[in-house]
Amino acid sequence: MPDKLDWLNEHFVLLKYRTVAEVVENCRYKVPFELRKTADEHPLAEDFLKQLAEAENYQKASEFLAFNLHQRALAWWGYCCVLSVKNELFEIPFEPRDISDIGTHKNPELPEWAKMPEPEKMDYKTNPDYIKLQQEISAIKAKNEELIKMLPPGIWERHMELRKNIYEKFKSIVGMDPEEMLADAIKKVEEFKEPAFVNEEKSPVFQMKRELDAKIEAIRKKTVETIKAAVPSKSREELKEQTDNAMDAVYAGITAPTDENATRCLNLGNSCPETHEGLLSLLTFWCYGNLTPNMEQIVRTPPELPPTGLNSLLLKCALTEGGTREFKERMKLYFEIGREVVFGINNWSEFLTEMEPPHHKIGHGGFTGVIGKVPDDASMKQAAEKALNDAGNKKFERFRG
Repeated sequence: MPDKLDWLNEHFVLLKYRTVAEVVENCRYKVPFELRKTADEHPLAEDFLKQLAEAENYQKASEFLAFNLHQRALAWWGYCCVLSVKNELFEIPFEPRDISDIGTHKNPELPEWAKMPEPEKMDYKTNPDYIKLQQEISAIKAKNEELIKMLPPGIWERHMELRKNIYEKFKSIVGMDPEEMLADAIKKVEEFKEPAFVNEEKSPVFQMKRELDAKIEAIRKKTVETIKAAVPSKSREELKEQTDNAMDAVYAGITAPTDENATRCLNLGNSCPETHEGLLSLLTFWCYGNLTPNMEQIVRTPPELPPTGLNSLLLKCALTEGGTREFKERMKLYFEIGREVVFGINNWSEFLTEMEPPHHKIGHGGFTGVIGKVPDDASMKQAAEKALNDAGNKKFERFRG
């Protein structure tokens, strides 16, 4: 962006006021605290805007530009930004989450690399240490047999008789003799499986946890039911009908700013104010300049209402989930669109000869809201004349605040 700031004064054809002070006085623009020094050093509106763009402070630059732009062009700027978001969502849509899922416990799925490896099953009888131990035991047994043969006659027999008596006595008390105990211990070691540290089925702590989980789940379900009953959600079909009608009303309100079209923007905007299209429809109504269309008394729109509405719309569009761009990238793009609008090269006049408005061609190679190039002086002059003629619509100027 900074390397393309070849703006000439005559390029800013749709700015309403020449200085920042005039914007503050007439449009109730509040210079942000951190930008007061910049505004003092660059009192001309064009220079102040350039400084914000060079600092890549696109959000604040868009905010100031909105306060100093003709209101009909302001509505077109918002229309182009909504077109941009709708084209993004056509490529990568966002599926809203059902509130029924809120608060539910979900076991996280671990990636393969984070999972504990399965223990390798190994036959201990093939272990080298086990084989070595068995060999040592066999050697000891062979040596013992040799020593037994060297004993005097009758000694070993007497020993075996005493051992038998002792083993029988031991078994009568314990239930098995020492050799049987050793064999049983070896068998248990071979069949050993690590038991659970705590029996979860019988533990009172785990029982209390299950009861608490059940109470929490019951409360969660009741809360979800209450929310759905108190704030009924719109079906996709209803929402699409409302947003499509709102976009039609916006386009009509911009290209033909009449009392009837302004009223239609107000009504359709109020039908879906939570959407980009609904907020844009209300913005177009505010940009009309008269809060009481179709009535004899004219109530002018407060000067800060349209730019504030546009900045809210830009923020809402930039925070949209899904799509192909991130927040910072969108804010830069929206400022680029606003720059094209204030230059006069991006306006509605070229679309009036077409059978369908741009928002009817979302995702099919139509206009995406941004032109994306800086024109030469000749085309700039021609576009400027068109923009000034359009912005000078007598009926619109009559109500412009």
